[in-house]
Amino acid sequence: MYRPILAIIVASFLITSCQSNASKSKSSENNWQQIYKTAYTNHDYPTAIVALNQLLLQDSANSDHYDSLATYYLKRTQNIYGGKIVVEKGLKLNPKNHLLLEYQGLVLIGEGKLPEARAIFEKAFEISKLNKFQYMIATTYANESNYAEFERIVDGLINNPNLPSEKFEAMIDNNNSQMVELKATCYLSKAKLSKDAVSMKNYIDSTLKIQPDYQEAYYMLEELNKRTGAK
Repeated sequence: MYRPILAIIVASFLITSCQSNASKSKSSENNWQQIYKTAYTNHDYPTAIVALNQLLLQDSANSDHYDSLATYYLKRTQNIYGGKIVVEKGLKLNPKNHLLLEYQGLVLIGEGKLPEARAIFEKAFEISKLNKFQYMIATTYANESNYAEFERIVDGLINNPNLPSEKFEAMIDNNNSQMVELKATCYLSKAKLSKDAVSMKNYIDSTLKIQPDYQEAYYMLEELNKRTGAK
């Protein structure tokens, strides 16, 4: 006689308990979201990393968290080991995530595995059709001192009349970055390889015509002017 009542009581308790746990979990997630937003705003990268790791524990299928966490590890704190683990986990979730493929390629470059990095960038280009990956492929050749192939790819981008406007993030220092035009970056890379001051100046000028606020180009121009005595 009492068993059905007991079953109802137990079932009721379980439902209430589950609702309570779900509520606590949601509250915890909201708290970590707020902590992350505050850390992001304040450039508090260690705290942002902790918050994102907690958010991933609660929602391991959120690809945005992997993207952000990989960015903080690799670009903001230069934690290559942590970044590599996050990238690998994120790519298992979505093998076509071109941002994580980009980071995987950069890690491989850091490990000196240039052909492997090149293959990753080629895959990312096929998926995304973003021309920045063509430039990254070129950088693998530059790292192998194959400057002829590097310049062949870069010149192809520069001289392509149908190259769309495309910006990507370039680091100014550990805490600051800038969105830069791909073609401007190509000109700046030509300046870095220039063997004489006149060619370097011309390429820097071409860079600044495309993107007048390109910080690295200004730094290079200042150094060149100091070296040559120009004003």
